[in-house]
Amino acid sequence: MLRVIKANQTIPRCMFAELVDDYGDSVYKFCRSLTYSKEDADDLFQETFLRVLEQLPKVDNSENPKGFLFSSALYIWKGWKRRYARRKRLAPTEPFDEAAAGGESMEEDFLVREEAHIVRELVESLPDKFKVPVILYYTVEMSVPDIALSMKIPPGTVKSRLFKARKLIEKGLKEHEE
Repeated sequence: MLRVIKANQTIPRCMFAELVDDYGDSVYKFCRSLTYSKEDADDLFQETFLRVLEQLPKVDNSENPKGFLFSSALYIWKGWKRRYARRKRLAPTEPFDEAAAGGESMEEDFLVREEAHIVRELVESLPDKFKVPVILYYTVEMSVPDIALSMKIPPGTVKSRLFKARKLIEKGLKEHEE
């Protein structure tokens, strides 16, 4: 959906350009981690920055513009999930794998890719309250306080959710080995 900006409306374009330059890569990586699809990540990224463009005064007053961007992307993604709740969950259309970058043999390379795939599936199967902090912490490399600001929850809650998510992933890996 295209939004029309009125002629008398002024937009501090330099601030918006700075947001895209400073945080665009991280936001895209986050979008890609949430969606596991290049096309969906592109759409989420674009919609996030469109929404941020509409809300530039809020971003300007925000103490944490990166957190504002991530929380905007997160809320848009949650809205998408609610709308498509009845449809079958989309499977990844292409692998998002950076793990197997230089194994000694093809067998070792395959095992590394397989384990990364299993971990990715386990993360995907986590409830959102555990999944989102894991993605923000490990994929986007946000700090616990920044995640807390983005999700609007206390830092202790973020830490406990990360701990619980690690335990659930560990349990899933053990079950998969059996």
